[in-house]
Amino acid sequence: MKKILIITFLTINFLVASTLSDLRITDDDFVKILYSSKKNYVLDRINELMLLKKSLKKVDDDFTKLTSVNDLFNEYDFKSDMTVYKKNDYWASRKEFIFKGSGDCEDFVIAKYFTLLELGIDESKLSLLHNLHDNQYHLVLAYQEDQFSDVFILDNINKKILPLTSRNDILVLYTLKTIDLSKAVDLTSDLQTLSNYKWTEIYLKSKNIKLRLVN
Repeated sequence: MKKILIITFLTINFLVASTLSDLRITDDDFVKILYSSKKNYVLDRINELMLLKKSLKKVDDDFTKLTSVNDLFNEYDFKSDMTVYKKNDYWASRKEFIFKGSGDCEDFVIAKYFTLLELGIDESKLSLLHNLHDNQYHLVLAYQEDQFSDVFILDNINKKILPLTSRNDILVLYTLKTIDLSKAVDLTSDLQTLSNYKWTEIYLKSKNIKLRLVN
């Protein structure tokens, strides 16, 4: 019943259930959207994602998908975690990013990553690179066809997809990886460990894998 209230605001194309399922939109989410002063913007962003995925459903070219997804999310506003979430460092899910319409570099990367997976991009071709840009920590999404191919960067600062060899403005520090959250992790040891921890949390939740945390 709750969903019926909000669906009346959507175009008929938005009734594609897969998009709602992929974003894990709940009944409570629908109600919050309905009573939000920015509901039209939120619904537009959800609908834009649905239409993009529909348009790329039969496309078999990775770069067409990369460009489309990169362009879609790069239309969102860059804002700090403190501005959006009142926290110093918060890694938002794609759903949160779409609802807010703004976020920092991690939020852009996370949204692009999981959308590309849904579009059929092989997970082995994608990676998250933690780097320095203008002496500030930054995160970008990387695509590599195979181990012998160039690495291409999807970024919210330089919005054109370019090979890493052309991005002299960034210094790659390390690649993020998922870790075992069932083991004790010292989150104060270094930035890489903390970043891997936060990425693992988001990865497992987005994959709908139950978190195994240390008590």
